[in-house]
Amino acid sequence: MKSLPFLNPAAGTPAVRNSWRPAVIVPTQAIDADELAAECAAAAAAAATGIVDAVEWRIDPLLVVASGSAQGGVHRSVHSLAEAALRLLPGALSAGLSILLTVRTGFEGGQVEITEDDYAEVVRELIAGVADVEADAGTAAGTGPTGTAASGVPSNASWGVPVAVDIEIDRAESRSLIASAREAGVPIVASHHNFESTDSSERLLKTFAAMSEAGADVAKVAMMPQAPADVLRLLEATAAADASLPVPVLGISMGSLGRSSRIMGADFGSCATFAQIGQASAPGQIEASVLAEILDRITG
Repeated sequence: MKSLPFLNPAAGTPAVRNSWRPAVIVPTQAIDADELAAECAAAAAAAATGIVDAVEWRIDPLLVVASGSAQGGVHRSVHSLAEAALRLLPGALSAGLSILLTVRTGFEGGQVEITEDDYAEVVRELIAGVADVEADAGTAAGTGPTGTAASGVPSNASWGVPVAVDIEIDRAESRSLIASAREAGVPIVASHHNFESTDSSERLLKTFAAMSEAGADVAKVAMMPQAPADVLRLLEATAAADASLPVPVLGISMGSLGRSSRIMGADFGSCATFAQIGQASAPGQIEASVLAEILDRITG
């Protein structure tokens, strides 16, 4: 198992202290500043007690609300939608935990129905905004509040908190987006989800390899098992990818049938697992405190 590459060492979270322990990522689907700050603060409190390592902020619900679309589509300008998320980002960063920004599309089980072009533009704007804030923090470290970054995002140079962006590898512009992120120095989790079944071993291995070849910092797949053998196939592919690829991998089998992958995934090479504090973002997520207790017992 390789370590999740965008952990915040300063936070001293469980996976930072114990290299044998997979990172525990908890989701938030907050759509306003108060909710986001509160949920990230709750995650930070859980980190302090040895439970959580990072937060995934699923911004697809925010994009739906910001667009004013009851049907989950994108109607407002793509720039304004990305800006809505970036303006709330300081509330997430203030908790001190690494943040994974995710636009989960309707193509892969998310809440926002979005075209390929609009998805690419939103993610490109997110990458640019994150890069601006990180650059601002790097040039003015320790000087306190610095007002507004070039992207128009309120910034604070004292954060120094890593922010990664999820890119769905099956989107038309995924490789171009990953290249843009690498150029900007923004960590990328390439992802592929199947909420209906589990891909074949061959396809799983090809997907992991394609993510690595595209330049992703983490290669993630999440499958829905229909039988125990599907969970085994996912874990076998994850182990093979971890052994053969230079990047950390993350393999998840969803639903109640796949919960063993969330607990024992690190033994098969998974660098992280997803758990819940409050609302789950995918089927089968385990309560973070329960999962942390299990991981502490099995990883020492």
